[in-house]
This record gives sequence, structure tokens and C-alpha cells, in this order.
Amino acid sequence: MSFFKASKKKEDVKSGGNSGYINASGCYPVNIIAPFANTSENNSTTVDFYLDHEGQKQVLYGNLRITNRGGATNEIGFKTFNQLAIIADVEDVADPVDAELPIGKDGKDKDVGVLEDLVDVDVILRVQMEYSTYNKNIQESKVIKGFYRAEDNASAEEIVNETEAGVQFEKDSKYFNNITYKDGLDEATVKEWIDAGRPKGTAKESGSAAPAKKPSFGNKKAFGKK
Repeated sequence: MSFFKASKKKEDVKSGGNSGYINASGCYPVNIIAPFANTSENNSTTVDFYLDHEGQKQVLYGNLRITNRGGATNEIGFKTFNQLAIIADVEDVADPVDAELPIGKDGKDKDVGVLEDLVDVDVILRVQMEYSTYNKNIQESKVIKGFYRAEDNASAEEIVNETEAGVQFEKDSKYFNNITYKDGLDEATVKEWIDAGRPKGTAKESGSAAPAKKPSFGNKKAFGKK
């Protein structure tokens, strides 16, 4: 079966810190060690990324949504993931396989569904910080806004159309430092929350999310261990 088929349609390829940890809006050269898929109880699917930036292995969780509740395509998530597929020169991403990644507590192995076609891919990753509220807590998210080819900053659109590489990257650069504030939050409130050590119970209550199901895709494999 197929997990994802890359699209070369014009509308689908158009682009829209000091340490190795990614903790601010910006563009980062990273190695995607292994992307892995998660499906919630309501059949919403997200892709998370175990990656390496400047020697620091880390995970970006739950911000690239491929399908919404009931399995309908999430257009924003689809286009962003499609950028990665095009940049990696993968037209058909196979279904996830059962695997283990050292991303559990204290680096313990965790069962995940890895997308093997996109393992060990070097890209430029664009991340935008987003702040919202959930259960009276302020939430900090690192939202993936796009991908560019590592060697020349080419966008998916430029690769498909065989136009000059890096032009879209330059156009997008004015947005690289953007931050999103939701649920009535603002820069001052978030700064105060961060300076206070990110305390709990400091925001209005918001909606709830369905728990993720344990993946089961096939034989387990191990990634990211060197």
C-alpha cells in the first residue's frame, strides 16, 4: 500500500538558536534521521521528525498534520509534506514500517511507524514558533512551515519547474523570524511565562485532543543508533 503520493501540481509545490536545539523561528540545516507517522483515535494522521541539527538529535512532534479527523486531507500539512517528498526525489512514500527510535525517556527505544523512503535526508527546515493554550496551560509548538533543498536552497516548486534555485528562499526569508500567538496570547505574556520557567496553570482552558494509537505497521527496525 501507499502512504503518500507526491504531487507535482503547481498549487501543491508552491512555497508558502545558538545550540543544536531548535528553539526559535528560523531556517535550519538538518538531517532527517527518520520521519514517523502517528494516527489518533479519530483517524487524524501527523508526521513527526527525529532529526539531527549540528550534532544534536531531537524530535519535532505533532505539527505536520497530513489528514484531519475522519481521514480527510489537511491541505496545509499535505503541501508541506509534499515539499519534502519532492526535495527528497520520492514520488511514492510507502506505508510506515514498525521500528524503534531512541526517543523515549532517557533515550530508551520507542515503537514508531517510520517512513523509510524519507530516512537520512538532508534538508533546510523552516520552523515557526507558535504559542497557544490548552487545559489552562500555555503551549509552545515548533510548527514546520516548509522545506528547501540542502545544497542550493531550492524550493519544491523550483525543482519541479526547473527554475533558478533559491529565489523562493530569499522571498520567504522576511518571514523566517515570525512567531504565531493564539488564544489571546501576545509577545509580552509569552515572554513573562518563559522568564518564569514556563509555569503550569497560567492560561485559560482550551479544547482537548484525542490520544494517539500505538502504531503497528510491520517488522521492527532500529534507526538513529550510531
